Amino acid sequence: MNKNIIKISITLSLIRILICLGLMIWGIISIVNAGDQNGNLSVGKIVTISFCFSLFFILFTLINFSLFLNCIININDINKKNIIALSFITINLEILIYYLSKQSFKFKKIEMRRWTIFDITSISILLALYFSVGFVTGLIPPMPFYITLTFKYIPLFFGAFVLSLSASLTLCFLAATLSVFLPGAYLNFWQFFFDYWLPTLLIFTAGAFTPNVKTDKMIIKLGVWFAFISIPVLFLYLSRVTSGVVYWLNPNKIEIINKEFNWTNNIGYSFIYNSINTIFDYILLIICVPTICESLWTVKERFFYNRDLVSTEILD
Repeated sequence: MNKNIIKISITLSLIRILICLGLMIWGIISIVNAGDQNGNLSVGKIVTISFCFSLFFILFTLINFSLFLNCIININDINKKNIIALSFITINLEILIYYLSKQSFKFKKIEMRRWTIFDITSISILLALYFSVGFVTGLIPPMPFYITLTFKYIPLFFGAFVLSLSASLTLCFLAATLSVFLPGAYLNFWQFFFDYWLPTLLIFTAGAFTPNVKTDKMIIKLGVWFAFISIPVLFLYLSRVTSGVVYWLNPNKIEIINKEFNWTNNIGYSFIYNSINTIFDYILLIICVPTICESLWTVKERFFYNRDLVSTEILD
């Protein structure tokens, strides 16, 4: 990649990071002031908001770092999809435009790989794990702002890591559809669709960003996993926001709407409220998913479809 573009992008990224920091501070102050008007915000909730927004700023900074790291290790354009995805998330228009201008959009025939016995068995096991973990974590009461432990998504991410896209899509479709039988999952069609079905289904998109750089260097691992987790979490967040607007904050659906803080605009409230619980989910997944997948990489290489990997010698 052109060094001048890298230098310009680093400068603009620092400006974006500072703007993000300013917006986080403004957001915390605005929410606390809005909560003081109706007295709903306790000290614990204020601490939760401040903690989650601070984590978001740290994550935004790390994703920017991951973007530049992917640009550096982009040997033979193997990380082009990750770079485009991360530049979109970080609003890095200069790198996004640069790589899109070099991208040749040609129609390619999609070849469906035949499933093996390991694929079918893995789908069954991971589906059972999804519901087992979901049932156990569902017994834990939610924290403020409906923060829950979303360990149930980890088997689906692992499925996206080891399985082909078609097998991962099947796994996520079954998990999403069968979730209707979970207690309390289905209250309304649109609520179920946006809270459960759509975000669970779209986890299969992580398979398009499966890390193909195998190395023992922790700094390289940090760079290659962000796109794999960030894209499905972004879909999860947007689905929750939509559910909040069309169902949870809709007076035609819910007779009594209790807000954590006084915010008149329902769309803005849904964006803020769901950002808090989604940041917590993101932190949980960004810690657990790479740890589990990295430790089981030998299983993927031995029994499952394996994409071309970059030799660790090239990265040393």
